[in-house]
Amino acid sequence: MQSSAAIFRRVHEALTIETVDIDKPRGREVLVRTAATGVCHSDLHVVDGLSRYPMDLPFVLGHEGAGVVEAVGADITSMRVGEMARTVPMFD
Repeated sequence: MQSSAAIFRRVHEALTIETVDIDKPRGREVLVRTAATGVCHSDLHVVDGLSRYPMDLPFVLGHEGAGVVEAVGADITSMRVGEMARTVPMFD
């Protein structure tokens, strides 16, 4: 599957919108078709080069979003395809 994503490549440079490949979810992963996402301070810290965590570049920003579950990994029992979902912040 392919999707559009805002890609971060370098500190203080504009993000680029690119097509990326997305694997099918494995294990405990859930694929959510994003309807809305936000930019938070964690994302801004990455863009400013102030992240607390090491980042392999390029990097897709935006870990706070909401949408509809498209697929689930084999170990997921609490969510179903078609349900509304929100992503859990990674860094908070």
